[in-house]
Amino acid sequence: MSQFIKNYKKYLLKHFFKIPVWLLRIILPQKRLKIRGFKIDFQSYAYINLNPVSTLHTIQDKDLPKIRKIIESNKINSRLSLNPTMPVKTKDYFVLSKSTGAKMLLREYIPHISNPHKTILFFHGGGWTIDSVETYNDMIKYFSDYLNIRIFSLEYSLAPENKFPYALLEAEDAFNWLIMNGNNPNQISICGDSAGAHMVASLSYKLLKQDSEMPNSLLMIYPPCDPLFQKESIELFKDKYFLLNQDLFWFWDKLKVNKENENDPLFNHLMFDLKKKLPPTILVTAGFDPICDEGNEYAEIIKKQGTNIKVLNYPTLFHNFAFMTKLKAAKKATHDFLDEYKKIV
Repeated sequence: MSQFIKNYKKYLLKHFFKIPVWLLRIILPQKRLKIRGFKIDFQSYAYINLNPVSTLHTIQDKDLPKIRKIIESNKINSRLSLNPTMPVKTKDYFVLSKSTGAKMLLREYIPHISNPHKTILFFHGGGWTIDSVETYNDMIKYFSDYLNIRIFSLEYSLAPENKFPYALLEAEDAFNWLIMNGNNPNQISICGDSAGAHMVASLSYKLLKQDSEMPNSLLMIYPPCDPLFQKESIELFKDKYFLLNQDLFWFWDKLKVNKENENDPLFNHLMFDLKKKLPPTILVTAGFDPICDEGNEYAEIIKKQGTNIKVLNYPTLFHNFAFMTKLKAAKKATHDFLDEYKKIV
């Protein structure tokens, strides 16, 4: 790629959200394939194609701490999430994990208007290996303001330094900390996106199996569920729609300890084997996401066990869209699933 093209793309990225979609169609014509009856949203696809192709799957473990800092800085500076309509305050708590001994950051988001009795525990995405509370700061401020509910976002330990089930144990400790600090579990909801949604599914299974106190509801936003990569969407959307298969395989590999994990329902959610129902659940999938099929299958599995679940599929969107609400279609879809979430949280 010539230096001129690189500079042109950087310029367009810098000013992308100021450019009307009609003008984007002229200066950035996109050939979009129709797959399963739909084409990916034009503005979203234009944005994806302006960004460099991910090479995360090529990173060596020794280099990952440095790469994390670069990725975090780039994501924070990109400001892809809309701003809240009213100020949202934050307060940081440093909580000792009883299971791992780690000191965990729990950041509380307090909207201008909130229900004092309701609480959400949030787990961020990032393939279990990257991202942080800070990376997701803008998105969770926006969610908290839109929902008018306090949200606690957990800084869990990342893989491969801390493999499965290390972060899951920290998630359980965070949930118990909320209960011990005056939050009724019947008024706590658990939410996460991508790898964080996987953690929601893992934690809810673990609590259910232990007959522990349960949250009142769950929101899983495009959860990865199948470490064996058996579904059609893995191949259909493998390399053009933000989440690359090579990165996806790399993420799972960094999380797992050994192949035995693949038969563990806490790790592989398609192995769900409890004859019990989970709390009311909303599960979000995106049509142009390689993991959409496994999310849909997981939803069917827990539905058969009696779970009241609503699957919301956005057929023209892609993995991670809720992080990018400055995209018009992503904003509309995010508002839609948050409106549904309000009904059960």
